[in-house]
Amino acid sequence: MENVVGFAIESLVAVLLVATIAYCALLNRRLGKLRADEGVMRETITELVASTHAAERAIVALRAALGHCEDTLAERLGRAETMSTAIAGQLSAGEEVIERITRIAKAAREHAAREASMDEIARRDADREAVRLAARRRAEEEEETRALIRRVAEEAEPISRSAATAAAAELFASRIRALSAGSPA
Repeated sequence: MENVVGFAIESLVAVLLVATIAYCALLNRRLGKLRADEGVMRETITELVASTHAAERAIVALRAALGHCEDTLAERLGRAETMSTAIAGQLSAGEEVIERITRIAKAAREHAAREASMDEIARRDADREAVRLAARRRAEEEEETRALIRRVAEEAEPISRSAATAAAAELFASRIRALSAGSPA
C-alpha cells in the first residue's frame, strides 16, 4: 500500500507538473503577445506624443492667428464705424440737397404756372384788343359808309322808294353773305 500511495502521490505530482507546464506555456504565449503588443503600444504612444506636440504647436499658432485676427478685426471695425459715420453724414447732406431740389422744383412749377397764367391773361387781353380794334374798324367803316351815303344822297337826285328798298335789300343780302361766310361785315 505504501507503493500505491507513493505511486498516487507521484502521479498527482506528475499531473500537477504537467498542468503547471501547460499553464506556463499558456502564460509564455500570452507574455509573447503582450511583448508584441508592447512594441505596437510604444509606437502608438510615440505617435500620440508627437501628435500632442503638433497639437500644442498648432494651438500656439492658432492663438497667434487669433490675436492677429482680433487686431485686424478691431482695425476694420474702427474703419467701418468711421465709414458708417461718414456715410450717415453724406446721407444727411443728400437728404438736405433733395429737400432743396424739391423746394426749387416746387418754386419752378409755381413760377411756370404763374408765367402760363400771365401768358394766358396776355393772350386774352390781346384777343380782346383785336376784337375791340375790329369792332372799331367796323364802326368806322359803317360811319364812313353812312357819311358816304349821306353825301351821295345830298348830291344825288332823289331816288324813288322802290330804288331805296332795292338798295337796302342788296345791302342786307351782302351782310347776310358776309355773316354766313364767317366774317362780320
